[in-house]
Formats: sequence, structure tokens, C-alpha cells
Amino acid sequence: MPIFTLPSAPASLAGGSVAVVHASISNTATARIQAVGEHFASFLRRKQDNSTESEDYEKHVLPRVLAQTKLDEKSSTTEALTLDTVTEDLLQLNPAEWKSQDHYRILGLSELRFRATPAQIKRAHQLRALQFHPDKLAKASNEERSDSFFKCIQKAYDVLRDPTKRRQYDSVDRAISDDIPKARLSHDQDFFAVYGPVFAREGRFSKRQPVPLLGDLSTPREEMEAFYRFWASFDSWRLFDYLDKVKEHFENREEKRWQEKKNKAERTRLKKEDNKRVFDLVQQAMSLDPRVEMYKEQERRDKERKRLERESLAKQADFELAAAEDRRARQQKLEAEEKSRLAAEEKRQREQKKQKERAAKRAVRALIAEHGYLADPDTLTPAMSTSRAAEVDILLENMAKTAISEFHQALLAKSPDRKLMLEIVTAAIHSAIDRMPAVAMGFKSFVRGAEAAKQTQSSHSVKQQAKAQREWSAKELEMLTKATNKFPGGTVNRWDTIGKWLAHHGGFKLRSGDELLAKTSELRKGVHSGSGSLVKELQTKTVSTADNAMLNQASVRYDGPVLTTSQQTHQEPHKEAVPERSWSASEQGQLERALQAYPPSYKGADRWDKIAEAVVGRTRKECKSRVRFLSEQVRNKNAVT
Repeated sequence: MPIFTLPSAPASLAGGSVAVVHASISNTATARIQAVGEHFASFLRRKQDNSTESEDYEKHVLPRVLAQTKLDEKSSTTEALTLDTVTEDLLQLNPAEWKSQDHYRILGLSELRFRATPAQIKRAHQLRALQFHPDKLAKASNEERSDSFFKCIQKAYDVLRDPTKRRQYDSVDRAISDDIPKARLSHDQDFFAVYGPVFAREGRFSKRQPVPLLGDLSTPREEMEAFYRFWASFDSWRLFDYLDKVKEHFENREEKRWQEKKNKAERTRLKKEDNKRVFDLVQQAMSLDPRVEMYKEQERRDKERKRLERESLAKQADFELAAAEDRRARQQKLEAEEKSRLAAEEKRQREQKKQKERAAKRAVRALIAEHGYLADPDTLTPAMSTSRAAEVDILLENMAKTAISEFHQALLAKSPDRKLMLEIVTAAIHSAIDRMPAVAMGFKSFVRGAEAAKQTQSSHSVKQQAKAQREWSAKELEMLTKATNKFPGGTVNRWDTIGKWLAHHGGFKLRSGDELLAKTSELRKGVHSGSGSLVKELQTKTVSTADNAMLNQASVRYDGPVLTTSQQTHQEPHKEAVPERSWSASEQGQLERALQAYPPSYKGADRWDKIAEAVVGRTRKECKSRVRFLSEQVRNKNAVT
């Protein structure tokens, strides 16, 4: 760490002053900083190649290390080297058992071991080869033993001169212990003396170099924490390939693959055990490191000091807080009094507003009751009066408060015309149902009265329209029968096509599709007394399901027919049965609005109960059956088109 020596204080610095400004702060300047170094270059390579740190090490760092090793071999070939003495047990080694032998001891490097340089290994091999070469020992009495030891020397050199094989051998070198110290130290053992060599021994397997040292009791806290962070994420290159079980010859390819699979599983197991051993070593060291407790105690003292300082500052501020609290209490009292006054005024205004709303509701009830609950005096009964009075209450409860007065004024404007007043009430009821479909069950009397009026008006309109239609000639009826056979049910735009065909081939005036469909239905039911064999054939023809689907279409959204009980008897046996009671357009509209209000995404279990409540006069089962029926009709139509 660099040390900067500060100059002596200037003469202008007064003895009693705390700080004196001698120069202003310089202006800011923009500088370009570029990251450099081996680790930054490795980061750029990994980012570009999308590789891991291990892959980058094997691809870029390891070749450079091997190249440097070769240079060391060339520069140190003449280095003086003292080898171990060859003992009798070495001379008796069997070359076939080379995997269990100590290669460093065979070459005389048992003291150096993994610290031996490639040049030293090469020199040791030269000396051992010269000493135990078979040609030099030709006159010895035990030539076979000398030749065996020479083979062991050659095998040891083959392993140690290859960097990859040497790394594999060093990973499982039995001469170096893998044991970690005990979990408890005796009173005469020093933590740093015990654990320092262990971490240095394990550091040789680290991919990241240099490995930080354990340090001593005076090591700063930052360095200690950096040391344990390094070992907590320790990345080892240690391999266990050297322990693979191999055979010179395999019976077949399957046996070889089976052995390779077992070797791979064993390597994985040993790697996991080694990682756990290093992890246990780090955890054990942290629990025994005296610096950890020392720094924790120092941190506790700092926290206690800061706590006392905070308490002192808090006591100094207590007096000011008490005075401020008194002022705040007086202010809160005044604000509470003002708030109470405003609340009383607001309550009075709410009461007045409620009184006006209640008065408007009473006026609406009285006005509707005065006009006989907007019903026909000849059909009005006490039960109907009670039912409509209850429905008026439901309507007023579900109406916006601001809209009640407007509703009353609208009724007054149409009074005494009961029909117009009923239209206003019916519109308000439908608006309430649109907002909340569940209240539809509460409006039976008004809705049925409005539907009856609409049906009467619709029937009258249909009769007037029928009178205004053009008369049919016998020839036109015969050609209509031909057209229905030529364009059967399922034809796209069938009735428009039939109308154009009649106009083109018969010279008749173009008729609408509804008029053609209605006339065809009359002929099939025997209403029209036409002449000719084709008319009789048309009268006896079976009713087509597609014709009824277009004739009795219930809504523009669904294409299912609304069939009566008598019409259901004409359905084919294999067709799905439709509901027994026909659905009116009003009921269909209520069902559609209820399905929109409670879609399939509705999570409640009572979805169909709510839908049934929104459809007047229909049960839960009928609603579900209707939806299934309509869905089937839509699928059938899509399949045809």
C-alpha cells in the first residue's frame, strides 16, 4: 500500500481555528478510464464467447501456462538436482501396478512433489535412466528386477511430463494428506499455525491465482472477509480421472461403455465429496477464527456507542418535543372542534338530502298508484297491485339517487297517459337489469305487461304486412317448389339465391327471403290450396331443420331455432332434443346480458344461479340447456359453411 507524506502546516494556520480554507476546489474534468489487466481480458473473452470461467481457463490460460512450462524446461536443464536414494522396495516394484506407485519417489522427487518444475522432472528422469538402464546393468545378477524398475521409471516420467496426466496424478497424490484439522483446538495450538498450511495446501487446486493467505491476528477486517469470500466460492480444478478403472482388453463395446459409465459416476461422487470437504474446512475455520469474534465484539461496541449517542441526542430533543407537543395539542383541539362543527353541518345536509329522496320516492309511488299501477283497469287485480308496488320499490332501490327526481319529473310529463308512463317505467327497469342482471327476477309484472303490449303490436304489424304482400300465382308456386329442391337446406344464402333464380327464370318480381320462407312453410303445413303435382309434392315434403332455423331465428347472435312442442315432433330421432318450452326474444336477450355479466372467467360457484336469477321465469337447468343448445347450433352452422 503506498504511503503519502503530507507537507507541514502553513504558517497562516491559527492555533485555535478548526479548519482554514487555503485554496478553492478545482473545476471538474472529464477523463476516460479504460479497464485493463488479465482478469478484464478474461471477462471480455467470456462475454464474447458466452463461456464459463472454467472453459475460458482451459481454452486460453492453460495453453499459455503449458507454453511457459516448456520454456522453463529449456532454461533449467543444467540445474543441479539432488535425488532421493533408491531403496530395495523401489527396485522390487511391478510395472503392471504403475497406477498405485509413487511416481515422484521413483524419480527421486518425493520432497518437491507438485512443486517440482518440468525441468527438474526431466533432469531427474535423465539421471535415473542413466543409473538404471538395462545396458548398464547387463552384468548384474538380477537383470529382470533392474529392467522392471527401469520400466517404472519410464512410466513415472510419462505421467509427470504430460501436464494433463500430471494434474490428474497430483489431484489424488496419496503422499499429501487431505485431512482437515479437528473441530476443536487444544489450548496449546495456534489457529493460524494449524489452518494456514492447510489452506496453502488446498490452494494449489484453485483455478484463480494467486490464492489469498489466511493472515494473522493483525490482518485487517477487509482482507479477512475477502479471504473467506474467496474460499466460499472456491473453484477447484481437481480431477479424479487417474482413479478410473481400466482394462487392456474388453469383451465387447457394451462392456467398455459400461465401465466408462461407472468411472464417470465415481468421478462425480469423488468431486462432490471433495467440494463438501473444502466447504466444511471453510465453515470450521470461520467458527474458530479469533478475528471473527474480535471484529464482532468491535462491531457491538460501535453499535453501543452509537446507541448512547442517539439516546443523548434524543434526551436533548425531549424538551423541545414536549413544548411542540403542547402547541400541537392545542392546535388539534381547535381543529377537532372545527371538524365536529363541519361534521354536524354535513350530517344536516345529508338528512335534508335523504328527506328529499324519500319525498321523491313517495311521490313516484303515489303517482304510479294513482294511475292504477299503469295496468289495464279491466285486468287489474289486488295481487297485481301488490306485485307492481313491490317492483316499484325494487326499481327505486336500484336507481341512482340523483335519478329519482328526474324519473318523477318524466312520469309527471307523460301523465295521465298510462301507456307512455309504462314505457318510461319499463325502460328504467331494463336499464336496472343491464346494470345488475341479478335483479331481473324481481320484475315480473311490469316486464310481462310490456312484452304483452309488444307482442300485440308485433302481431298487428305482421297482419298488416301480410295483407300488403303480393299475391302468388300457381306457376310461381310451382317454380318455388322446384327452387327448394334445386337449392336444398345448407345452401349458402339459400333464400336470396332462390329469389334471384325465380326472378331470372320465371320473370317474376324479386321477393324477399322472409317472404319466400314464409310461403314455403305455409305450403308444407297445407295452408295454401295450390294446384299442380309439384305443389302437392311440396305440401307433403318433410320440414328441413335449416328452414326452421332461419324462420324461427331467436336472436342475431345465436342461430338456434325457437321450436314449439308440436314442431319438436318433426325432428329426426338422432338430432339433439331442444327445450320443451320455447324461448321468447326477451328471455333470449336477458340470457345474453346475464352471460356477459357472468362470463366463464367468473370464479364463483354460483355462476349459473345468478344467471338464472337474471332470466325471468327460467330455472338454472333451463339456462344451461339453452346455452348448450345454442352452442351446438353455432358449431353445426360453422361446419356447414
